[in-house]
Amino acid sequence: MATFVPVDALFIRKGTAFEPTELTRGPWDPNAQHGGAPAALIAGELERVSDGRPCARIALHLMKPVPLVPLTLEVEVVRDGRRARRMRVDLKAGDEIVCFAYTLQLQGGSEPVPEVPLSGALERGPEDVKVTPRFTDYSMFGGDAVEVRFVKGGFEQRGPATAWFRLMVPVVEDEPVTPLQRAMAAADFGNGISAALNWEQYTFVNPELTVFLLREPEGEWIGNDAATAIDPGGIGLADATLHDARGPFGRALQSLYVAKR
Repeated sequence: MATFVPVDALFIRKGTAFEPTELTRGPWDPNAQHGGAPAALIAGELERVSDGRPCARIALHLMKPVPLVPLTLEVEVVRDGRRARRMRVDLKAGDEIVCFAYTLQLQGGSEPVPEVPLSGALERGPEDVKVTPRFTDYSMFGGDAVEVRFVKGGFEQRGPATAWFRLMVPVVEDEPVTPLQRAMAAADFGNGISAALNWEQYTFVNPELTVFLLREPEGEWIGNDAATAIDPGGIGLADATLHDARGPFGRALQSLYVAKR
């Protein structure tokens, strides 16, 4: 296992590269990152090069477990229309693309339209539930970089679950955290909190994450209300509604590869 200098951030900017800290680690492999860490990193880079139009959709394709090595980002504007802008981001370890993402930004007209919000609200807020302790013997993303508070279910319970997530450190050292980064960091937890099978007997890893955003979330806390379904052929689907204090603001979907260990 690699050793790290303790830093209260997910990544340290070193020139054009981003060096991950131990806070990016995931639960499957101590030498690989949790998907929420690169998702938040990519979100920040998209915002940095954005023309101000809000993100309506971000789709991440994880080509392999993202290693704990320096990473670089390359952004390309695929199509820049008057109302819709499409961009691609490549996350690289050396010359290898370990993850790429497509984003869709939309811009409405000059006049506002009537608001039709998503329905439903979580029955309890983060202040009404206890902090969930982390479950590994090493520093990792969930628990050390992100505070987790379950409203329903738990990491060791099977079935649908609801939890609140709060990013406790900057994504990049000395840079402010954005609402989009908070949303992407929490979105990748749907599969983990709503596990339908035993972690020790089965693997159920998501090679992709697609997040739809109706609006930008407000506040530090992001709620993830998730359920996982599995087909005997080995395909799974984690379906989550994302919340803030106002109510639902988006959806997160994850396709899963499911197999017996």
